[in-house]
Amino acid sequence: MKREKKFCAYCGNQIAREIKDGKLRDFCKHCNAIFYENPLPVACCIVANDNREILFVQRKKDPYKNMWCLPIGFAETGEEIKDAALRELKEETGFDGSIIRLIDVDTIDNYFYGSLGIVTYEAKIIGGDIHPGDDAVDARFFSIGAHPDLAWSSNEKALEIYSELYRDTWAMIDSFTKFYPDTDSKREFDEIANNPGTYVSNIMVRVLKNDFYEIVTEWKNDIIQLMSYLTPFIDKLLPINEKVLQTLQLSLDNASPTLLLFDEFIQFGLILKNFNMPLPDILNAMALSRKSIWTHVLRKKFLLSPLEIYTVLELNNRIVFIYDRINYNLARGYSSL
Repeated sequence: MKREKKFCAYCGNQIAREIKDGKLRDFCKHCNAIFYENPLPVACCIVANDNREILFVQRKKDPYKNMWCLPIGFAETGEEIKDAALRELKEETGFDGSIIRLIDVDTIDNYFYGSLGIVTYEAKIIGGDIHPGDDAVDARFFSIGAHPDLAWSSNEKALEIYSELYRDTWAMIDSFTKFYPDTDSKREFDEIANNPGTYVSNIMVRVLKNDFYEIVTEWKNDIIQLMSYLTPFIDKLLPINEKVLQTLQLSLDNASPTLLLFDEFIQFGLILKNFNMPLPDILNAMALSRKSIWTHVLRKKFLLSPLEIYTVLELNNRIVFIYDRINYNLARGYSSL
């Protein structure tokens, strides 16, 4: 329990409690000193490892003895809050750290210390080995969703904010590693995360490669169900659609695809004309080809987060442009003599 002031620190006389500045405060009637209760500055940090596990310490002292919390402690006079957070990290866990960003600032009233201003940072480990310090019984990593009950409500709040900040990034990492399981996502994903458009293009290229025949089959079924009058031409359209998907894969994998990729479609257009297939129907078949790709991606749930879906808008513009080139060359071939 927090101890109450009884005597004035300036004149030594007994302290009373009176309303001052609209609030009940400690007040010395003899020297007119008012004692303002300001929040004590507390520094805290969130540290995660490559497995998204969070570093916690088990408290050795009251309050909340033997309970778990993030590395946390009071800032000292003249000490930067950031420096205090890193000092507490070192003293309680043995790790040297570096501040990444501010996560939260919270003010609470604690039964033991009174009013506290808790500043929480995200930090990364840059050295040291894990071992509990003087104020900790234990120090270890726990999964962010499976940690013990925490001593401080502010820790829970900060972890919720931290999880929300990384929700989209973690979803991107998970879907990326689904296609690139040999990638060390924690170290290599930083470059990808800085360019989410490139990331989604990479995913699309891998989808087109891994699920090529599945997408072709889905497109073929769409032709039969939605454009049944084209069924007699399906054997002529099938190799063209396969070439479309291969061209799309090569184009997305190359920021500046060569025009030579599209020249073959001039010949395809002429072939379809010779089989008396109407040009509007050819273009409709290509529209179904593009639809089959996105239907496949959405059905398989490769894009998991709002951030990924947002970046798809840019990717879709590229895909539309590629299909427009293909359609243009098909029409050129169709119109040639």
